[in-house]
Amino acid sequence: MLGQLNREAVPGLSAYQAERMKNHDYVGFRWNSGDGSVDYWYPQGITGSSDARADHKIGGKRLLLVSWYHNIEREETDPPARGVRLSLVDISDLDAIHYRHLLLVTPTGDGPDVDFAAANTKAGDALHAGGITWVGDRLYVASTSAGFRVYDMSRIFETTASDDENAIGIAGGEVQAHGYRYAVPEIGRYNLTADSCPLRFSAVALDRSAEPPVLVTAEYMTDLTGRVARWPIDLASTRLVENGGTVFASDAAIAGQTRIQGAVTYENVYYLSCSSQTSQWGRLYRNLPDSMSEITAWPDGPEDLYVERDLKLIWTAAEHPNKRVTLGIPMQGY
Repeated sequence: MLGQLNREAVPGLSAYQAERMKNHDYVGFRWNSGDGSVDYWYPQGITGSSDARADHKIGGKRLLLVSWYHNIEREETDPPARGVRLSLVDISDLDAIHYRHLLLVTPTGDGPDVDFAAANTKAGDALHAGGITWVGDRLYVASTSAGFRVYDMSRIFETTASDDENAIGIAGGEVQAHGYRYAVPEIGRYNLTADSCPLRFSAVALDRSAEPPVLVTAEYMTDLTGRVARWPIDLASTRLVENGGTVFASDAAIAGQTRIQGAVTYENVYYLSCSSQTSQWGRLYRNLPDSMSEITAWPDGPEDLYVERDLKLIWTAAEHPNKRVTLGIPMQGY
């Protein structure tokens, strides 16, 4: 895949977002003009090779993954949405960034009827994919009302045709994925049980510094009731740690902030990415439990969080058309 990155990003931030971040030693990029302005694909989740591997790189490269959901208004009689696409971005050289989109797909059928479809809800709307985390060869994708969908990055497959954006699946001797050349298959799910507390999975991130390591989830709420929960994960197997067939959160806390778009813990500090905290601008909050928050300026439209551990950078992707940037700043701790 790293030899097939067919799009070029623009180094640096837009003047609009750079003014907001002027007091921080940021790094980042803008998508190409088409991806930066498209109004029916919206970036949401972010992760990278520092999540995926202990040595921070894959194939010797610094990589990011960014999820985008197909943001369209559908009637019940309309065709299903195109689900979620994933941008694989090589940021090894921040002056020459290349990337490629892949489509997340869900297997359907069995035996001679095996097929696949886009990553949608039962209603046919796109999975929001508000957070993603890369662990080994697995990609955990937040499923807002359910839990996690899990994809296998080692089973990326190539389609036979990419000329029809409306076609997906296996038909007439062709394998298509809404015009994308490569697709990433779902291999499993973790769902809330009938006995679970009601919980929203609006974002997800990985904390390798915790003992044991955890996935960190957050709830987007417009009031102060949003919670941050942490789920133990075994990095060797890339599976969540089960107890009697059920995964229990290690801990949870009321975040005390509104509009949480992303959350991560690192070296015992909680980081919260929140949108529209001061006019249109976001804020990055740094917290210790039972302590006052420290506040960092954050862009317009911030989303999920990712920690690039070796460089001590914390990353987010901004979602709004014509304001889209992907940026990282030095972690400040608490």
